[in-house]
Amino acid sequence: MKRFLTILSLAALLCAVSCNKHNDTPEIETPTGYYILNNGSYGLNNSNVAVYNVEDKTLTADVFASVNGKGLGDTAQDILVDGDDVYISVNVSQVIFVTDKDLKIKKEITASLPDGTVLSPRYLAKGSNGRIYVTYYEGYLGEINPSDYSVRTTAVGPNPEGCVYVAGKIYVSNSGGYLYPTYNNTVSIVDATSFVETSTLEVNTNPATMEQCGDYIYLLSLGDYGATPAKVQAIDVRTLKVSDLSYSSPSAIALADDTLYVMCGGYDANWNPLPGTVYKHNALTNTPAGNFVTDGTTFPQAYSLAATSEYVWVGSSDYKNNGTMYILTPDGKLFDVIDTAGLNPITVSAR
Repeated sequence: MKRFLTILSLAALLCAVSCNKHNDTPEIETPTGYYILNNGSYGLNNSNVAVYNVEDKTLTADVFASVNGKGLGDTAQDILVDGDDVYISVNVSQVIFVTDKDLKIKKEITASLPDGTVLSPRYLAKGSNGRIYVTYYEGYLGEINPSDYSVRTTAVGPNPEGCVYVAGKIYVSNSGGYLYPTYNNTVSIVDATSFVETSTLEVNTNPATMEQCGDYIYLLSLGDYGATPAKVQAIDVRTLKVSDLSYSSPSAIALADDTLYVMCGGYDANWNPLPGTVYKHNALTNTPAGNFVTDGTTFPQAYSLAATSEYVWVGSSDYKNNGTMYILTPDGKLFDVIDTAGLNPITVSAR
């Protein structure tokens, strides 16, 4: 196993890679540990973080609570590693925890408006300018300064979800999730210096998560769950042209190096996740690359998708029992299947 990881690390160093989920520069170290963020169930305060070790295939459950003597809170949404800091956004509890690599709390970040409204964090992204960006569901984008963890905010569209930083601009997807059944269909473009929205793009209904690679931003939009279907779209940052990708019923996207992974499957009439199929897409050239799985592995109740340079992670959930995580190597072969020791595994980050 160590030899396999070393080969992957050397390959990563030799390749000119321009893409990464939360960073404009690639990871150069091969990790052995991974944080698995369990979303939990709304209102139950049961979000948690487990740590998985690939060398011995072991999982340590609920590490955050063990280290800090308290739980994450209600409905964890995203996790981002920036140097020695780990950021964890917890949506309903309205807090971003900043921890060390052992998940010991260093700072608890809350953001409020002048009228006292406390903001609810969603997704995190890192800019090549060293700042951390976070969407707040009340209609704001936040910028965190890692030197003192201070936050400045700016208004964007309704109920923003994903965000990415590209060449001095932050792109923010405005879902309009609270506007059902009409939703929103815009992406805000925010100047990183003035930190003001300068323009918007029209995209598919109910835009959600975003990934960026080279000249393209990839956007998953969930549609209106009726006449307007979910889509994956590509935004060319040179021209701001928006084009549709030909994936049917997409439910999640994830990026590692120059490969975009697209999970398709959706939900049944009772909102239970359906079996998922994962495809590869060349994110640098914006071209399909075929099915990802090569050994026949299937993903029942496919709930989430994450990608790191070393593995692709497909979470499965029935909303009642601990989730299952399918861990695959980049060549589409199953590496391990684990119980995530928590409900609704939502994402994974290298430690």
